[in-house]
Amino acid sequence: MKGLLFILFLSVAYCGSAQTPLIDSLKKALTLPVKNDTMRVVQYNELAWNYLDYSIEKSSYYQNKGYTFARKIHYLDGELDALNTKGIILRYTNKSDEAIALYYRIIAERRKQGKHDKLIGAYSNLGSVYYETGNTAYALRYYQKAFDLSVQYKQEENQLTLLTNLGVAYKNAGLYEQALNTFQKGLQLNRKFNDVFEEAQLYLNIATVYDERKLFKEAIRYNEHALKIYRKLNNPRSMGIVLFNLATEYRAIGKLDRVDDVIREMEAISRQLNEDEFDCSLAQVKANYFHETNRETKALSEIEKALQLVDSISDAYLYSELLLTKADILLALKQADKALTIAREGVAILQLNDDPMRLAKAYLTMADIEKGIGNFKEALRLVEKANELSRKSTLAALDEQIATLNVLNELDRKEQDLQLANHKNKAAIAKNEKQANLIWAGGLIGLLVLVLLLFSVRSNQHKRKTNGLLKEQKTEIEAQKQTVDEKQREILDSIHYAKRIQQTLLAQEEHIRTFTKDVCIYFKPKDIVSGDFYWSADQGDYFFLAVCDSTGHGVPGAFMSLLNISFLSEAINELRLTDPGLILDHVRNRLIAYISHSGAQDGMDGVLFAHRKHDGQLTYSAAYNAPVVIRNGECLHFEADKMPIGKGEKLQAFTTHELELQPGDVVYAYTDGYPDQFGGEKGKKFKSRQLTELLTTISGESFQNQHDRLNTIFENWRGNHEQVDDVTVIGVRF
Repeated sequence: MKGLLFILFLSVAYCGSAQTPLIDSLKKALTLPVKNDTMRVVQYNELAWNYLDYSIEKSSYYQNKGYTFARKIHYLDGELDALNTKGIILRYTNKSDEAIALYYRIIAERRKQGKHDKLIGAYSNLGSVYYETGNTAYALRYYQKAFDLSVQYKQEENQLTLLTNLGVAYKNAGLYEQALNTFQKGLQLNRKFNDVFEEAQLYLNIATVYDERKLFKEAIRYNEHALKIYRKLNNPRSMGIVLFNLATEYRAIGKLDRVDDVIREMEAISRQLNEDEFDCSLAQVKANYFHETNRETKALSEIEKALQLVDSISDAYLYSELLLTKADILLALKQADKALTIAREGVAILQLNDDPMRLAKAYLTMADIEKGIGNFKEALRLVEKANELSRKSTLAALDEQIATLNVLNELDRKEQDLQLANHKNKAAIAKNEKQANLIWAGGLIGLLVLVLLLFSVRSNQHKRKTNGLLKEQKTEIEAQKQTVDEKQREILDSIHYAKRIQQTLLAQEEHIRTFTKDVCIYFKPKDIVSGDFYWSADQGDYFFLAVCDSTGHGVPGAFMSLLNISFLSEAINELRLTDPGLILDHVRNRLIAYISHSGAQDGMDGVLFAHRKHDGQLTYSAAYNAPVVIRNGECLHFEADKMPIGKGEKLQAFTTHELELQPGDVVYAYTDGYPDQFGGEKGKKFKSRQLTELLTTISGESFQNQHDRLNTIFENWRGNHEQVDDVTVIGVRF
């Protein structure tokens, strides 16, 4: 109730109250005679499996009886089924290493049997153990192997559960686009089953991904889909989870009237459930709602109620979050000293746990309190600590994504090598058998024609010597070629994985369209990954859009783009800056502090727009790359600061400009890749003047046509010339 819901894994037994009669009937069956001993093993194993959700002790008891009896009668399938249940018991009792070793044993035995359909459960269970121990790459690996087999053997119900497992694991690794794609595949597959509860769970999982990416409007859309289904199913607990999430998301986008509706529905559920855990969540929602609507006395009463209902030991994160909310409320009530004491208590709890993002948020709360009592120096110190934690956390998350993808890449390579080795071994055995048959035939012929054999032996000795030398040379050349090919493949695989990470961080068209009338994105990296990037953020009353060109292209440029995005996110999402000039100042200071120690002048050029939602005001700040506006067939040029976002000759503050737009205006921002491209009949640059003329000509067309025209003209101009730089052109109707 306190967090966002994820679906259970395949290896978890889905045993609700309806399965109690099944256990009773299975126990009764044990008292009756059976046709053969294998049936008794099946009964023991079924009881062990069905007891997993009720009693680990009884499950273990029947699992052991099933395994022992199966070994006694030499029934291998029964042994392995019993061991599969034992693996889940080991997982439930936090004996992960033993569970992993056991599943590898089961997998080896199933392969020997040739029963590859039986590997689905073992792979999935192994993936779940790896997931729970934090080894997301291996979890993804084995979930994918299980899913591939379930497709091969047309086990569609297993496919649906495994898609959920894969989606949750991708989301946990921060690979949000892969997670969304996987959950969407689950929704598509579920249409065959029309399982409305599963549909709701998938909607809820999709909502959690959007929520983590702070795409609250999309999160709300999917949560509302889930809520509609849970209402039809009359499932109050699931409804409560979704309503809690919706309350947070409505607050984030300023729809406080909707929070009021959520509270009324949660109150009805509270009366139905009568559970402390849910009542705590309801009180937390009320406290935040009353605080944001300036009803601080009511807010304080509700947060006190929530604190009384939560266990400060078993749920330390929630307890600290409630304390920090209480501190905010006390500050609003002009009780700064009490607020500071409560906030310090909340921070002390978080310092004992490893969650830097929560701790950074807590430091910002304390900074607000210190600022409120006039202690500006301490407030600044706390803000700097929060920024440092946020930066480290962001970079650590990127490192984790890269590490996960690299491990997956390495596992793929090892499996390909193993398959190649097995193929070579089989080919060698077949070749040896063929050679043996030829030797026998040659021997028989030799007995009949001894003179010819002696002549053939002498001839063959010379031939073998010659062929041996040729074979050695060929083997050495092939080995060298294979080494080069493998190295090249490894490098390309790593770069392609880096591209997946970069695509995850780039703004999605659907996100931009949520806050604009329409958008055209023409993005053409010179190499697999790009130094150019376009990025968006939704924060409070502002929507931000950045179009930037980082120093370099290819892999170095891509790394710079990731760093630049993290600093932009820090300025907007953590410091909550809204002035584009101040945001670029912050990013420049960060770049200088962290990468310019040795005189390097890496950074970026670009433009950052800030669109205020309630009145449509559009401001921007630009480094070298100024935006243009096409209005009624005329191109209007605007100013940019002639200095980079990074270390340069000038270090003045970036200027914030306001764009006064009129209906029908199209705003364009672009990097220098398009105008700097060599081509045409004389091999010259395309140039900015020609690009703005092109934009003026096509601005009245649909954005899809604009994209196609930009691509066609660029490719025709480039011809046989090499692309010189990354290319980005973005047009927006605000």
